[in-house]
Amino acid sequence: MNISAFYHNHRRLSILGLCLLAVIIVILVVPYLIPLGKTAPSIPPEDLAAANGSFMNIENTSIYVEVYNPESTMETLVFIHGFGGSTFSWRENIPFFAAQGYRVVALDLKGFGLSQKDFGPDYSHPAQAELVNGVLKALGIDRAWFIGHSMGTSVMLHLAHLYPQKVSGLISVDGAVVVEKSFISPAALIGFGPFARAGSVILTRYMNAGRIRSILESAYYRKETAGGQTFEGYYNRLITGNWYEALLAMTRDSNDNAATFPLEEINLPVLIIWGEHDTWVAREDIDLWKDRLPEAEFYIIDDAGHLPMEEQPGVFNTRVAGFIRASTQTAVR
Repeated sequence: MNISAFYHNHRRLSILGLCLLAVIIVILVVPYLIPLGKTAPSIPPEDLAAANGSFMNIENTSIYVEVYNPESTMETLVFIHGFGGSTFSWRENIPFFAAQGYRVVALDLKGFGLSQKDFGPDYSHPAQAELVNGVLKALGIDRAWFIGHSMGTSVMLHLAHLYPQKVSGLISVDGAVVVEKSFISPAALIGFGPFARAGSVILTRYMNAGRIRSILESAYYRKETAGGQTFEGYYNRLITGNWYEALLAMTRDSNDNAATFPLEEINLPVLIIWGEHDTWVAREDIDLWKDRLPEAEFYIIDDAGHLPMEEQPGVFNTRVAGFIRASTQTAVR
């Protein structure tokens, strides 16, 4: 053996070993050496709760729920918000349907709005669907219509799959639905302590009020809609509790969000609404799953982006109420 070649190979391996050790040390240690960013002081969830709101213990998790007309004999409507949203997202809609006499339920999913936020287990959409079912059981609701915005559509589809007997019909609003599960999910690495810590550092240093405002503006067709009380409403509810830990946990569990079950088996009245200027969920994204629902109707709301229920509440409320009324009358015949 050539002694010189052996020496150089050994030296090269030693250098590679040291580099690998250095990388491991950086991954394991450095995230803990960088302090978290200073997050804005948050308003206690209790101070943001509506008069009709309360906090329920569902699966050992504090969940914020609003209930209107609890004694109504009309249909029950359950509103499920999207990613980054809360019951606040339905402020232009809940009063309309409550005034019609419907029993209305709106909740903040785990990790959102005024509900509990932590790095705890299972933030996947099937788990959120189970949580919604827990709220229904606690309220004594056997059957309801579900109105889901963006991510909320995925949650209610999982609910319809798991508990079809509890669903009268579905209203999807700019639904964000994934139908194929990824076999490789780098997001799962967030479950590893140092990666979770690094994520917390990034979020607390990056997600300031200015960036959150910019993200919110991008969801609207008319950007000015995101200002003033709208921004304050979203922002104050977003930063309650350990919001950054909850966001990381959602990312960690995101590979389980896909609706891989047969959508064709959801044989229910379905209205799919989409804002014509939505830049978050494209029409092509809707087409990937809407035609697999046998009873689905599709309706486009003009002059609206990702939040048509806020930008065009009159059109939205009238269309949804008409669909529920017509579907209910058909079912009775």
